Amino acid sequence: MKVDFIYDVATPNGYLAHKVVPEFEKRTNTTFNYIPCLAGGIFKLTNNTPPLIANADVKNKSDYFFIEMERFIKKHDLKLFKQNSYFPQNSLYVQRGAVAAKKLGIFDKYLECTMSAMWEKDLNIQDKDILKQSLVDYGIKCDEIFELIETQACKDELIENTSWAVKKGAFGIPTFLIDDQIFFGKDHMNQLEDYINSKK
Repeated sequence: MKVDFIYDVATPNGYLAHKVVPEFEKRTNTTFNYIPCLAGGIFKLTNNTPPLIANADVKNKSDYFFIEMERFIKKHDLKLFKQNSYFPQNSLYVQRGAVAAKKLGIFDKYLECTMSAMWEKDLNIQDKDILKQSLVDYGIKCDEIFELIETQACKDELIENTSWAVKKGAFGIPTFLIDDQIFFGKDHMNQLEDYINSKK
């Protein structure tokens, strides 16, 4: 079975969900298909607001956001996670790079590199030079990636991915799609697993 993972590197919950995907795949015998999108584009198209902005004046709710995150981190022993000093970041260029990496057949390596750079190494990867150096340090030959990023086809595909995700029901990151079902948030991956198990 295949699960579409609507993702953007710039969201902490997207990173945390990503880190538990390997064990999830083993348990459920599923494959996750990562679809690069723009969280900002999804928010705009659905008239949504990022939670830390929407709840900025609701003290207990904004505090709970971090409490819940810490519980998830502890449960899954995600010791490498760090809050990014440059958050929020404009992920447009990075996500175009993800589209390019898919075309070049090096998406998995690109994904791990950019997730690590932002949420483990605390880097400002919206800066093109820092992004490029991160890829080089990770052993990724990035000249072709950066060429493709500038093409209209690459730009259009990211826009199309984002629009498609919204049409499928996405309103934030991470979103998981399987069959005609939608599951939002890392905290609902248990419901996703229950659904998958019910189909066996």
